[in-house]
Amino acid sequence: MRIRSGPTIGAFLLAAIALACDGRGLVTGLLQTPATGAVQVRLLNALTASQSLSFVVDAQVASSGVSFGGASPYVPMAIGTHRLQAEGTTTGTTLVDFTRELAAAGSYSMIPATGLSQFGALFVLDDPVPLAGQVKLRLIHLAAAPGAVSVYLTAPNGDTISPTPTITLAFAAASPYATVAPGTYRIRVTPVGAPSTVLVDSGAFTVGGGSVRTLLLTDAPGGGLPSSLSIIADAN
Repeated sequence: MRIRSGPTIGAFLLAAIALACDGRGLVTGLLQTPATGAVQVRLLNALTASQSLSFVVDAQVASSGVSFGGASPYVPMAIGTHRLQAEGTTTGTTLVDFTRELAAAGSYSMIPATGLSQFGALFVLDDPVPLAGQVKLRLIHLAAAPGAVSVYLTAPNGDTISPTPTITLAFAAASPYATVAPGTYRIRVTPVGAPSTVLVDSGAFTVGGGSVRTLLLTDAPGGGLPSSLSIIADAN
């Protein structure tokens, strides 16, 4: 497993996250700073067939060059109805196109991915507000190949078999945010009921108080196994 970092990676993440790997899957670390506004939406790229996406809002390119497993900055917009599109950055081809009413203030992620019905993208509510002295993290599961998965958050040398999974989730869903103490952890993703079959192993993962993280699980670029895990900073 190789470690890939996007061009927007920040100094905090370089200092705070050390990711090791053992050949099972891909782990990335990306830092994005939310914008302010009544409504804000970002694009997460889980589309295995497209290595780079542009986020188009109401016919205007809001962000371009969003790499696979990466996140755009949040785009502030007014409450109301908006047309949201994902285009191939180099081709300009529209890959996802839908209109959505954003009737309530909040932060949202639009996530184009392979294997989704309807609009071809998952649209989820984010909660980037930090919790003092604690860490918030959640899983967004868009890896079709392994089916339902469990996430084990342990000490760096912890055993995946004995602890209860921190998160268990079906494909095409986002978990609630779990709250854990700050510290150094190891994240392992396995099929449900098979804790010894590790799909992705993050190695040492250090987070401080007030951190908010989204774990984005996808298939490999081009599809299938090995699974990929992107660690996205929603806040701090």
